[in-house]
Amino acid sequence: MEIKKPIWYLKQICPCCEQGYPSLVVCPHCNYLTAHCEETGDTFLKIKNLALGFSDICPSCKEIKTENFILASSEDILNAGLTKDDYQ
Repeated sequence: MEIKKPIWYLKQICPCCEQGYPSLVVCPHCNYLTAHCEETGDTFLKIKNLALGFSDICPSCKEIKTENFILASSEDILNAGLTKDDYQ
């Protein structure tokens, strides 16, 4: 039996597509946490201010393309300072 990693989402509607909630993802190199619009494929620059736009490369380490980010774990999310009120 394969156990899949849960997908965590922000509790705010995506400002990009206005159709769903952005999923939480991290850079596999530096653990930078951000949000990803599953509808458009865009990755937001900053989790705390989605209005700043998108990035194609990790804004923190500048090493990894955002298309290679992985799903965030609950530990990644808590380490980044988000609370249960911020995500679902």
